[in-house]
Amino acid sequence: MERFELKTAVVFGAGALEALDTLAGRRVLVVTDQFLAQSGLLDRVLARLGGCTVDTFTDVVPDPPLEVVAKGVRKVEDFQPDVVVALGGGSPMDCAKAMAHFSTCRPPLWAVPTTAGTGSEVTSFAVLTDREKGIKYPLVDDCLLPQLAVLEPAFLEGVPPAVTADTGMDVLTHAAEAWVARGANPYTDALAEKAFTLAFENLPAAFDGDREAKANMLLASNLAGLAFNGAGLGLCHGLAHTLGGKYHLPHGRLNALLLPHVVRFNAGEGETAKRYGALARACGLSPTWRALAFALDRLRGRLGLPAGLSACGVERKALEADGDAIAAAALADRCTPSNPRQAMAEDVKAILKEVV
Repeated sequence: MERFELKTAVVFGAGALEALDTLAGRRVLVVTDQFLAQSGLLDRVLARLGGCTVDTFTDVVPDPPLEVVAKGVRKVEDFQPDVVVALGGGSPMDCAKAMAHFSTCRPPLWAVPTTAGTGSEVTSFAVLTDREKGIKYPLVDDCLLPQLAVLEPAFLEGVPPAVTADTGMDVLTHAAEAWVARGANPYTDALAEKAFTLAFENLPAAFDGDREAKANMLLASNLAGLAFNGAGLGLCHGLAHTLGGKYHLPHGRLNALLLPHVVRFNAGEGETAKRYGALARACGLSPTWRALAFALDRLRGRLGLPAGLSACGVERKALEADGDAIAAAALADRCTPSNPRQAMAEDVKAILKEVV
């Protein structure tokens, strides 16, 4: 017997921000970062909360470290909100989830994404960083699921091309890994296929600034989040978390580098190779895993993303010296057990050699 649940309500499309009007009369803590606080987007959210008692936490930084989360938990304890509203990309989402989760009052979370990438507004995942140890810790708990996700396409209009590229490749990775994950089922398959084809079709135009394409990427991100929350992820994310924690590189950029190589590795298992071929066919490509891997690599180049870790400032010697530790951490990551093909340390180190 299998089980599939959708616990987060989703409001999407032009004017979706109006959903915040229903919070009138309640205590609301808005969690975001300094950039969004100064960009005007925070002001647009606060304007919808005029009938509320509102406070803000704007200290979120990329890859939220444990000390910032601890500071945020104290903010929740002091303010005692009825609802926490997370505004931003993956980092504000992850930080807000952890703040609510580790507080004693455990307020419900509403999520307003401003990038099309993580799908965090509908997932039970959050990733925190121990800067001292250089380790990223994925948290997985149904208590981290937001109560409501508000998808307002207008919030993506000012996202620069580089961020669109990084986050967009994250969407494709979420969908591709969910499609072949051990926990995949007919429901997650439908979500993953739609998310992947929608993102594959729209990411180039979104990168070029097309508004409709950006709105479609926001939907693709949400669908991919629903897919992997039900099916799981895989080795690509296990490696991306490990490399990101150690070398402080953007998560989506790492996925863009790694995914074609992980597809090649996973295709060594026959049924998975067929699954990749079916996904390639859905995108109008030749129905083979090779066509899918080639298309992903070509798209990475189209978006101006680096072709290897060395182009990101990671030296080959350093990567070789760290290989054993990276392999061990990637295999121990919470996302890796869902990978369709079991990987050994030597397999991970072989992938590292390919992406240097």
